[in-house]
Amino acid sequence: MPYAAFRRQGVPQQYAQALQTTNMPAPTRGIVESENEAYMLPGGALVQDNWASTMRGVKLRGGFVRHCDLHALDFPAWENAHNYTVGTNVADYSDDTVWQAAVAHTSAAAPVTFAEDRAENSSYWVLQPGALVRQPVISGFEYVAGNVQRMYAGQQTKLFDVTAVSPALIKAGQNSGNYSAAQYANAAAVWMIAVNDAGDFPLRYNGTSWVTLDPALGAPTDGSSLITYDPADDPTAADGRGLTYVWKYRNRLYFIQGGTMNAWYLPIDAVGGQLKKIPLSGSATKGGSLLFGASWSIDAGDGIDDKNIFATDMGEILIFTGSNPADPANWRQEGRYALSPPLGMNAHISVGGDLLLLTVDGIVPLSQAITKQAGQLELAMLTRTIKSLWRETVYRKRSLPWTIHKWDEYGALFVATPGGDVGDRWCFVANNATAAWGRFSWDATCFLQMRADLFFGTQNGFVMQGDRTGYDDGQPYVATLVGGWEMFGAPSSEIVWHQMRASFRSLAGYQPFVPQLSATVDYEVVVPQPPPPGTDPGLLDVWDQGKWGPPGSGDLDPPSPADIEQYAQWDQPAPSIAPVRNTGWVSIGMTGFSHAPIVQITVAQQALPAVELLALATTFERAGVNV
Repeated sequence: MPYAAFRRQGVPQQYAQALQTTNMPAPTRGIVESENEAYMLPGGALVQDNWASTMRGVKLRGGFVRHCDLHALDFPAWENAHNYTVGTNVADYSDDTVWQAAVAHTSAAAPVTFAEDRAENSSYWVLQPGALVRQPVISGFEYVAGNVQRMYAGQQTKLFDVTAVSPALIKAGQNSGNYSAAQYANAAAVWMIAVNDAGDFPLRYNGTSWVTLDPALGAPTDGSSLITYDPADDPTAADGRGLTYVWKYRNRLYFIQGGTMNAWYLPIDAVGGQLKKIPLSGSATKGGSLLFGASWSIDAGDGIDDKNIFATDMGEILIFTGSNPADPANWRQEGRYALSPPLGMNAHISVGGDLLLLTVDGIVPLSQAITKQAGQLELAMLTRTIKSLWRETVYRKRSLPWTIHKWDEYGALFVATPGGDVGDRWCFVANNATAAWGRFSWDATCFLQMRADLFFGTQNGFVMQGDRTGYDDGQPYVATLVGGWEMFGAPSSEIVWHQMRASFRSLAGYQPFVPQLSATVDYEVVVPQPPPPGTDPGLLDVWDQGKWGPPGSGDLDPPSPADIEQYAQWDQPAPSIAPVRNTGWVSIGMTGFSHAPIVQITVAQQALPAVELLALATTFERAGVNV
């Protein structure tokens, strides 16, 4: 027939693609290093940076904003329209330089910056070399009593109140910034006592003011007495120095005397007075000295079954029970257990009825340490899935003390791993419910919390507020996810991975992210350069993001349309939850016998990102077996 040439013809069998499809779930199990890479179960990841595992996928983390600078009190910041006299020193905190006025003058008015003013008037200022040396935030703690909530952060020689954006100096001249603090309420006040690991004089807070418990300063002005050693126990240390750790147990405050195997305690309901000694050198067998103590409850409460825990720097855990160490009938040792060395005196946390200990081997629940042998304990650790990564990080970053914090509002445990150069500063993050681990590129040295907000100290002396905006202190950040190795059901075959499609859920309206999908093969993780960020649409008209307005609502002149567009309106409906968003099919074109998907997003937006990866769909073709 003449029209047969226009009929559609079938493709010859030998040229047809034998495409197959499969669906890979998002890595809800987090980073998994505990499985054979050739037989990894679904839901695991090889790399999970700046993604947090949820119960149904992985979500992008939020950025962080600068809360305060602990060095802001070192030198006054340069000001606009200010009269400067010769010899005045000021700081330019945009680049941490210090300058001395060489000419009396009035500085330029806003919006001129200090750098612009110096460029315009080069004779006004002389650079002072090496005047500002930044020090890390080493530790932090909180005080909460009713409506009074305060945050404190310690540097090497100073302790600050960092509740507000402008820090306030509490104590200078200290020998360490690694603090332990315990809060105690009695009939007089809600107290807090803080000591550091250098054994400086204890500091005490009564909800209004701080005092230094130094006998040379006279009687404390806060309504309570000094803390001193009982001369009958230790006549050489009666001035109260040498205490390095404090905690509460059964209505008493207990202390560690640094560099010794001695613990001390105060009378019931007391925040001052003479300390009585508990010698523990005969209770431990591995030597070393006491590092910290804690109260451990086996029923998730505070009752008669609570245990008093003493931990040494060699990893021995001494368990005692009783309410009066001076009474042999009411105080006894119940056990001694050997673990690997702890990673700091604040490297532990109470969660429910258990005590989690950060050690060289990993995070150990104390309830498991007392019931399992060493080999079994490895499987009971919370960090068993990231064993290699944990050990590697411990090996490289053990110079500063580690800490752990539970942020219930985020649903995660955060572990500070201080140290490392720029680009190698991370903290570990684990889902509270599933213990699925990932990493955040937060330079966290310690954690603080006020109400529902999390803060962290940095190695540059800043206190940052986490999970805010889509920038890291004004800079974009990259989220990188490398899924587990996939054999596509044919472990012995070469596989051509043709295409991939990702399914995301936007949790809070429009999100301008631009995901980049790629893959790596044959057990070698090669991550490409990240993609550019998406277009920033600005803040959403929702609570905690949009600016309520419009501006000028109380003025005679109405606001301009341009002003109104920048502010959220009271009658603006909240954005509805967007449906699942698919990327469309993206060409992969990788050939190998094992494949791992890669998802990268560069985050750079004013609004907090609220994006969750649900699944990856793939098309592939089996290419035969190489022999």
